[in-house]
Amino acid sequence: MNVVQALALINKCVRGLSAYHLEPEQPRIKLNQNENPFDWPEPLKREILDFCLHRPWNRYPDFVPAQLKETLASYTGLSAANIIVGNGSNEMLLVLLIALSQDGGAVIINQPTFTVYSLLANGLNRPIKSIWLTPEPAFDVEALCRAASENQGAVMILCSPNNPTGNSLSEKDLRELLAVHQGFLLLDQAYVEFGGYNAVPLLKEHPNLIITRTFSKAIGGAGLRLGYLLGTAEVVAELNKIKLPYNINFLSDHIATELLNHRTLIEERVAEIAERRDNLYAFLKTLPLTNVYPSAANFILIRYKKKDDLFGFLRNKGILLRDVSGYPTLEGCLRVSVGTADEDKALQNALSEYFR
Repeated sequence: MNVVQALALINKCVRGLSAYHLEPEQPRIKLNQNENPFDWPEPLKREILDFCLHRPWNRYPDFVPAQLKETLASYTGLSAANIIVGNGSNEMLLVLLIALSQDGGAVIINQPTFTVYSLLANGLNRPIKSIWLTPEPAFDVEALCRAASENQGAVMILCSPNNPTGNSLSEKDLRELLAVHQGFLLLDQAYVEFGGYNAVPLLKEHPNLIITRTFSKAIGGAGLRLGYLLGTAEVVAELNKIKLPYNINFLSDHIATELLNHRTLIEERVAEIAERRDNLYAFLKTLPLTNVYPSAANFILIRYKKKDDLFGFLRNKGILLRDVSGYPTLEGCLRVSVGTADEDKALQNALSEYFR
């Protein structure tokens, strides 16, 4: 068999995809991936490293990360039976789509949003029903309800606060959707600690609601590649059947548990980032940009007619933003992550110089 013949055996829906891709760059100021700008204190890191030295590496990790799940239960106000931990929230999304999508069933996705949702749905050969945000941007709840009624049993994926636009669903919006939607609603709340409605209380009333969250944003653990899903205990028990065994290594398990034990520090940093986001938004509104969009997350979306020129100017200053102009309806848009005080000041100085 030659390479052409081998490639022909790969599923056509996979071969038709474009891979998720980021250019490997190491800028002086990195404001392109919505990371928490604060690293963890060195003494805590050393304690964790000491644990790793005394833990046998030739043995498998715990089959169930019980301590981490109990700590997450305390963090979210749920029980361990409501939680599955995964190798990033993207793994949880893949598990959910495999388990919940009916053969040939549609997946309803708001657009524009995080591109991995469509990537996974297309890879599983699921037809996508796109529901567009309004120009503000805001969720078109009426259109989402209509799509739910027209596609009974479909999986709906929503991101709130939405990446990359920053808008959020209210409790009223979600209750209205859940009242008519007869399929599963997968709600990605990766950024919810920074703002917007936390939908966890709705889980008790709606077993078709599943929430995914992450350690990568508010908790400041992007390097761990850890995410988790929250759902009704009976639904979680079924989803556990398809989750890969030993999907969490012992190092990530231990680090994540330790980070969550420092909840006060997490909350202080989240509050600081949210305040800095609001200050950055106010500054950006003073510039002659085409649009600066309100955000409930740790980033701000801007639109500018000379987007390429501005992006290149900042890159030459060692400041990297995320070009999201390739997303549908986001022509001329850049996404700005909130950084440290020094990083935000450097960004503001560079922008003031550009628009002088």
